[in-house]
Amino acid sequence: MGTKKEPTWEVRHPNADRMTFEQFGLVAYAKRAKDAGWFVRISGVNEVASRDDKIYIGDDVFPPSFMIALLGMNKLTN
Repeated sequence: MGTKKEPTWEVRHPNADRMTFEQFGLVAYAKRAKDAGWFVRISGVNEVASRDDKIYIGDDVFPPSFMIALLGMNKLTN
């Protein structure tokens, strides 16, 4: 992965009655890879950091759309 200054995308899920940013739980994020593309972590799919379950997507894929599609296939239970 790149540095801490690389761009990221986040998908959050509301986990409280009030709709403030702090009360939205992070369920997926994509971090810009060092050279190109994105590394993606998705709750219920590959949330634990290990070298075997990294999802890499290229620049031809829009990260939020990819994350939302995978979250839709792996429904979260609240």
